[in-house]
Amino acid sequence: MNDYLAELLDYEIETHHLDFRELPGHQERLERICACHDRIQSELGLGFLDQLSELQGEETAAERLACFRHGFRLALRLVLDLPW
Repeated sequence: MNDYLAELLDYEIETHHLDFRELPGHQERLERICACHDRIQSELGLGFLDQLSELQGEETAAERLACFRHGFRLALRLVLDLPW
């Protein structure tokens, strides 16, 4: 099944119409995450860090898509004045 909203989300991210780098505190969080990743890698190894990163990436992608879908539906309800 073709998931139009998933494709639309990918397009919005790829074209920087939806740019998470603009979120307040984004750079600082990235620096803290990188520091944690460095520590995890040094203590548990690169294999564990890769596995953790893959799982976190899957979860983040699923959460972003769920939020995008919810926002899309919310916008339609508001525009069409549908009941909640």
